[in-house]
Amino acid sequence: MRVLAWLAFPLAATVLAMCWAAWRGRTRGPRRTGGAFASVEDFRQFTDALAAPGPRATPVPRTGLRGLVHKFKPAKAAGQGS
Repeated sequence: MRVLAWLAFPLAATVLAMCWAAWRGRTRGPRRTGGAFASVEDFRQFTDALAAPGPRATPVPRTGLRGLVHKFKPAKAAGQGS
């Protein structure tokens, strides 16, 4: 009889889990406050945002210190090539 009691606990837990999952997964009607036209408008705005031009694929090189670095070449130390 004790074995049946120990087997009843997992069975009861399984039945309770199945009931909870069925209750949690029930349909409760529409969740959106807007209708179909609101979602169509949202989709149109989304596609317009995707069609807008984005940043350039190749960035414009900066002119900061790049020009100064190439103008002044370091002096060669004695004994280094010509």
